[in-house]
Amino acid sequence: MKIYFVRHGVTEGNIKNHYQLPTISLSEKGFEQANFIADRIKNENIPIDIIFSSPMKRASQTAHVIADKIGHSVIDNELFEEVKSPSVVRGKSKEDPEVKAIMQQVKANFTNSDWKHSDEENYFLVRDRAKKALDFLLSRKEQNILVVTHGEILKMMLSIVIHGDDLTPQIYEKIKSVFAVFNTGISKLEFNDLGWYIRAWNDHAHLGETQ
Repeated sequence: MKIYFVRHGVTEGNIKNHYQLPTISLSEKGFEQANFIADRIKNENIPIDIIFSSPMKRASQTAHVIADKIGHSVIDNELFEEVKSPSVVRGKSKEDPEVKAIMQQVKANFTNSDWKHSDEENYFLVRDRAKKALDFLLSRKEQNILVVTHGEILKMMLSIVIHGDDLTPQIYEKIKSVFAVFNTGISKLEFNDLGWYIRAWNDHAHLGETQ
């Protein structure tokens, strides 16, 4: 089985350094990026049997651009949504003093299973959801799967692929800090009888100088 993970195209929220609402749309540049990756998948004849997407608008729009280009439909799946910040900060600047104060608390308690600010996801919730996402993909009969998702949840899935049950919060934080994910970068993972293989990570050659 081959799984191609694509991060969504860029949004104004990315550019303005905001915590993003699930309803935020791709920017003009984001649509360009989505078309670049769609053209690459089509022109390189990358075999795709099925497309799954986070239902968050920026991912769904990216997925539909690709799907329209290669003649597929898109199936939404909430397992591939981005890691959730508290609702109170979504749509707001990361530089806002009130937002910074809230997120400092959230980040300080990210690995504390007994603490929550409100409706955000902590390490354990993100880890469990990422495990479910990978198990879901492995349960599929299709051999070539495209998933349009988000940067942080993708890093958690990568962490689980590499470390499995040995994953710790400390390892995850290290992976999260060093593995970059560009908008519409493509990562190729393979699973066979011997386990997981990472064949490509964050390949964004299709973006050229537009990244």
